[in-house]
Amino acid sequence: IASQFCKIVDSAPGLDRLELLSSLYKILPRLIHQAAVLPTLPVSDSDALLEARQTPMQHAEFLLLYESLKIRLGDWDLYWLVFDPTKDSEAIRGSLANDIADVYRDVKEGLDCQDLDLALLSDAIWEWRIGFYSHWGRHAINALCTSHFLLENTLS
Repeated sequence: IASQFCKIVDSAPGLDRLELLSSLYKILPRLIHQAAVLPTLPVSDSDALLEARQTPMQHAEFLLLYESLKIRLGDWDLYWLVFDPTKDSEAIRGSLANDIADVYRDVKEGLDCQDLDLALLSDAIWEWRIGFYSHWGRHAINALCTSHFLLENTLS
């Protein structure tokens, strides 16, 4: 599922925004579900995972992806949200392009760990799970919710 999500984002330059958003809308619930059921595994104290990983996405690469998605989405990029609906009451601006790029960056790092030995794979799953609950899960949920509202007339 993570690989499919990344392939959709990688193909974004060749898709119009409706195709892009429709494809992401269909895969995001599955990605969120798979992340939510990742097992709770112990993490080692080793730095071996960092050494074994391919080079993580650099900030400049992230900005290129973000800008490309922002252009592709056009006036669908910005939306309103309440950051923490359990504590906040003021709406802030969100960026669908930023949400998609953040999910992509974090999910892609986990995919880079597939060929690791079992101990390192356990560490990678631990990091992917923690990242989901602390960062990219929020972005995935916001992207799904925003996509739902943007697509509701075309999907119904």
